[in-house]
Amino acid sequence: MQKSKKHKAVDLYSGIGGWTLGMKMSGVENLASFEWWTDANRTHNMNFGTDHEEVDIRSLEKSKLPNPQDVDLVVGSPPCTQFSFANKGGNGDLDDGLLDIKRFLEVVKHLAPKYWAMENVPRVSKILEKELLPGGKLEQYSKLFTVNMVVNSADYGVPQNRKRMIAGNFPEKLFCSYAKKMPRKTLNDVLNGLCSNPPKDAVYGHGIKHELLTDNSYEAFLSPEEERMNREAKTFHPVYNKMSFPEDLGRPARTITATCTRVSRESLVIEDPKEKGKFRRLSVRERGIAQSFPISYQFYGNSISSKNKMIGNAIPPLLAYYIIQSMLERPLDELLHSQEIPYRHPMPRELPKQVSTDLPGKAYPKKRRFRYAVPHLRFGSGMRFELSNTFPNGLPKWSIKFFFGNSKDIKTVDLDQHTLRKSLSLLNAKSINAICKATLEFHSKAHQIKDKDLQDAWTRRGDRCSHPFALIDELGLLYEKIEEGIDMTYGISMARDWIQQLLKSCSNAKINKFYKEIFV
Repeated sequence: MQKSKKHKAVDLYSGIGGWTLGMKMSGVENLASFEWWTDANRTHNMNFGTDHEEVDIRSLEKSKLPNPQDVDLVVGSPPCTQFSFANKGGNGDLDDGLLDIKRFLEVVKHLAPKYWAMENVPRVSKILEKELLPGGKLEQYSKLFTVNMVVNSADYGVPQNRKRMIAGNFPEKLFCSYAKKMPRKTLNDVLNGLCSNPPKDAVYGHGIKHELLTDNSYEAFLSPEEERMNREAKTFHPVYNKMSFPEDLGRPARTITATCTRVSRESLVIEDPKEKGKFRRLSVRERGIAQSFPISYQFYGNSISSKNKMIGNAIPPLLAYYIIQSMLERPLDELLHSQEIPYRHPMPRELPKQVSTDLPGKAYPKKRRFRYAVPHLRFGSGMRFELSNTFPNGLPKWSIKFFFGNSKDIKTVDLDQHTLRKSLSLLNAKSINAICKATLEFHSKAHQIKDKDLQDAWTRRGDRCSHPFALIDELGLLYEKIEEGIDMTYGISMARDWIQQLLKSCSNAKINKFYKEIFV
């Protein structure tokens, strides 16, 4: 391409403007943007001074597209909802999601740009591989592709570990070479920049007056219960990998997701820099900068969830910038990193309205479920001793169960009198006396707790002293006392053999590793 030419592009499924901002930073003219969600389209229009109407791209007529002779580049991000593992446990409607990808490719084929790129969640890379093969649902578009890769946005200066599928036709090797020149940004950089005086954009280096800084209101700190639930979900999840709690500020942020509740595995929770021991989620502005939106970029949603959704759904503008730079065939030695880019995003004339932050729940449904493992007795890959509630005949019933197996075949062992008697038969008198002493102390505290008491505490309808988290912590202490009092030299091989017999479908390696804890 001749460098003097003003390149022109089309943005499909444009969202709030991540791709368009990448164009602006690259000096590329945006001929047209197409988006169906009202809040996202308004955010795009307000930031760029455009008047695009909402459009269902699935039914978009080709006559509404620019003249193909005017188009150099096509970019965009078809909806990822149906492909995301966060949607229905990864069981979204893939056929429905493919309709948007197919429509995207139809437009690319019609406009025939020199270069094009499509962004989506990593899972789509494998789906494309399959569907572009002979007999696949996208076979007719296979010749459009020269690139199908998964990249980490953090490798391109975005302060977030956000892996994304990038597919299309553009100079792949040139784009990959850019990662060598990128400075690494961390979540701490984002927080420190916003706390500086005046507030500063950690990605682009721009400052802003305090009175112009929007969407940086902090919500109420997590309650002790919310903190515990987040900690358990991230650090002791029975199936998924362990996460940091709170977030490790010295690294790029974890992936900013579209849905973000006060209690969830996906939510990014930090220890507040100014209030040690207090925890909160990221503000909208912190999320925006972690996505590499400039500090002056505004989000026009009517609720906190709407703003979080539009940011979480977006492509990081800085990643879009470097993809477009490769389309412009920018040599590595001429490439500018984020704080050298001359473009500075102007503050829109009309600022968005302030929206309320989420508050801790005051009450919960009477049948609110509880499923958490006992401390010391969570062994990973689904193996755990768990306190949970059920509602036979509509009434709460609390019990402890032992789970083992795998995510597709979870099994349990009944913790009944027979199991107890068999366990005790493998111990000597000294160990049995130690167990009796420990359990008597526990029962003196726990025997008065009724099923209804626990449920009322869990739904905030009753005495908080009988909270189920307090109960499983007591059970964890009971484990420590029993473990300390048991002489495992007596009957140790019989205990291991018996546990292997109980857990027939579990791997011997896992039993050998944890048989003492399971026996206790």
